[in-house]
Amino acid sequence: MALQTRMLGEGFAVEILDVDLAGIDDATLAEVRDQWMAHKVAILRDQTLSDDALVDFTERMGPLFVHVRDQFRSLERPEIMYISNVEEDGRPLGALGNGELHWHSDQTYTRRPVFGTMMYAIKVPEAGGDTWFGDLAAAYDAMPTAMRATVDGRKACYSIEKKSLKRRYETPQHQKDQAPDQWHPLVRTHPYLDRKALYLSPGHMTGIDALSFEDSEAEIARLQDWAAQDRFVYKPRWRKNDVVIWDNSSVMHRRDSFPPEQRRFMKRTGFHLPEERGVPF
Repeated sequence: MALQTRMLGEGFAVEILDVDLAGIDDATLAEVRDQWMAHKVAILRDQTLSDDALVDFTERMGPLFVHVRDQFRSLERPEIMYISNVEEDGRPLGALGNGELHWHSDQTYTRRPVFGTMMYAIKVPEAGGDTWFGDLAAAYDAMPTAMRATVDGRKACYSIEKKSLKRRYETPQHQKDQAPDQWHPLVRTHPYLDRKALYLSPGHMTGIDALSFEDSEAEIARLQDWAAQDRFVYKPRWRKNDVVIWDNSSVMHRRDSFPPEQRRFMKRTGFHLPEERGVPF
């Protein structure tokens, strides 16, 4: 029986209906994976997942990813990272607080970036805190020939800590040592579908080819303005118990700020590509 789905954005982002991820069988999981890759972002609502069930489902999607920012990981299941503004004993329980987050794609600063990111919504604010997704494959496809010629064949440097951005917390040296700067193609080919997309992460990019920092920043801003046009962007409204999965080879995302007195608590997991497909090309 085929999955019941509903398209959400302009040619990307799909809601997958009536699937229980805690009890999903292999055939249904394969369909979910196919729908997610085809549409880049998949939303599955009304999920009830223990930490073990969340990690188990993630691992069935691909090799487990463990985030370098160990101060925000679950002590019991380090594959789970907390994204939250909740504090315990005066210390943040999770990463990223309540402020606006710039456009980025996850872990571009690693040799083998995370393929799929998954967020499970435990608490959501009444207003704000929404995640915007930008379709980088559609943005690349729509480029005029002359503009596409300025990105094809180029490389960009991606860093765990972009100095020009205000940081919410310091990056300890041991984390920097685990994530040295990486150069990846500015246009990335999907490892399974052979589609091309901008590999754009303005929140991490520190240079393009041999351009100066100033010229690189101007080029990154130009590409961000292009890719963040309304026709390439979809913003879902988070609901409690949502699971959202996105393909970091094909989309970028950002987050709205929300009132600090409101609580937002998400459990984040991720999965890699197999080693032989994991380095962007």
